[in-house]
Parts: sequence; C-alpha cells; structure tokens
Amino acid sequence: MKKTLASALVLALSGCASSTLTYTQPELAPVTNQVVIDQPFDQVWDRLVRNLASDFFVINNIEKSSRIINVSFSTASPTDYVSCGHSLRQLNNAQGTQLFEYDPAASTAFPFTNDHGLLFHAQRATRLEGRTNIYLAPEGTGTLLSVNTKYVVKVNIDYSNSSKQFLRRDDLTFDFSTRSPYREGGVNGLQCAANGALEQRVMDYAR
Repeated sequence: MKKTLASALVLALSGCASSTLTYTQPELAPVTNQVVIDQPFDQVWDRLVRNLASDFFVINNIEKSSRIINVSFSTASPTDYVSCGHSLRQLNNAQGTQLFEYDPAASTAFPFTNDHGLLFHAQRATRLEGRTNIYLAPEGTGTLLSVNTKYVVKVNIDYSNSSKQFLRRDDLTFDFSTRSPYREGGVNGLQCAANGALEQRVMDYAR
C-alpha cells in the first residue's frame, strides 16, 4: 500500500511539471592560427617538438623535411578548447523553479519533461578528441608557423525516468575544425567552434 501511494505521488508530481530550453549560439570570433616567429627554423622546430612531447599531445607523424608535425590529443574538459554555446533549462514543478545552465560541450546533468509533463533525467558525459596539423617553414630570417585542428566532441547522454531507472543512451558526435565551425538545425541551431586556446598553446610552445 505504501509503495502504491509513493508511486502515485511521484506520478502526480511528475505530471504537473514543465520545462523549457533556451539555447544561445557561441560568439564566433576569428581564431589566430598562424604566426611568424623571428627566430631561425631549426631553433623553432626543436623547441616546438620538445614542448609538444612533454605535454598531453601524442606525436603521430613528424617530417622535418616536409615541415609537418601531426599530433593528436584527448581531454575530458572540452570547454577548455571549444564552445558549443549556452543552454539554459528551466524546470517548474511542485518544488518551485530550478535553473540549469551549461555549455553543450560540457558534462552535466539535468531534469526535463516531455510533452505530457512527465519528468525525466539526463546525464551528459562529454569528451574532446582531435588531430592537429602543424606546419613550419622558413620565412625570411624567421619561421612561419601554422596550426590547424580537427575537433571531435563526443557526447553520451543517459536518460532515466523520475525513479532514476535507466531508459536509453544517445551517442552524439560534433565534428569541426579551427576555421570551420559545426552547424546543425539552421540559423538558430546548434553551433560548436574552437575558442583558439589550443592553437595559441601550440604557437606559444614554438616561441
């Protein structure tokens, strides 16, 4: 009897809930990914390789004669290097109003309701992977450095009901690059873009 009453109470509270989502796209500022360093090529090359090897980058390919370095990376903190905008969720139920704000590239959790007012929960786990092509070449008495990255934001979303019973998982992937943001859903749809931090990090390693 107690279990039946408890279940009825959960359904009653869930049924009178409502939620809304407001999404704002990120500000797409140009990313600086090229610089001329006023130092000889060999000096810049050696310094860059040494610093890359000591960081979280994995050097996949390095060809000094071709002036190309290819590295890969992975991080559980995507928003250090990219942004997918800003989501604001508002939940209204018997307990009042709750707000949940997050960047879609970040891991987070939030409750929400369907069209019938039933309450559900979402647990989002995100990860950023990428590969970066680094090009160095003599430029006068200095060295030209160009950094271009392919970003992959991976999102796993676990959905559960109001009793926290697992329902399903969605796996999403957003691919984009240093100069080409990810766009989905038209003019007001989801966008993801590099914030320039990774490109700047590589350029700083060469200086």
